[in-house]
Amino acid sequence: MAKKRSKINSINRSKKRWDHCGGSRTFLLYYNDHIEAGSQFPDIDTWGTTHMSKKIKNWVNDAAKDAHDEMIKKKNNYLENITEMYPEGTSLDEIVVVPNIGTEIMEDVIGHGCGRTIRGAGKRRVRESSSSSSSNTSSIALTKEVQELQAQLQMERKARMKDCC
Repeated sequence: MAKKRSKINSINRSKKRWDHCGGSRTFLLYYNDHIEAGSQFPDIDTWGTTHMSKKIKNWVNDAAKDAHDEMIKKKNNYLENITEMYPEGTSLDEIVVVPNIGTEIMEDVIGHGCGRTIRGAGKRRVRESSSSSSSNTSSIALTKEVQELQAQLQMERKARMKDCC
């Protein structure tokens, strides 16, 4: 029985696309660290932290590096698209991003695991169920409208400041 289990475990380990080097800390703790640091994309930052070796400052393997590079590329594309709604000169820290956009980018790049978990993100991250995806679409539309209104408000504030001073 032990040899059979060992063989099965060996096969399962060979199917892994990448290891992580988060140690005994949960992914949620890393995620919360990035939230506290003010990250706009804590999911993507957590991936980078947990899949890059701290000792040798290198990725655990090329697949992990490629996945992270793809996430960064999609994140930058998203930021480029959203900055068009804001006045020129607005810093990236002032831009309001759609909640969970980092989660969506991660799922798009690395896929999902068993159930509703997102592969490589630990047990804490769950993706939307199909029944809640329709409400998520309306939520994204509302968030986009809020972002546009915030950008308009910011422009009006700057115009008022010029008139006052």
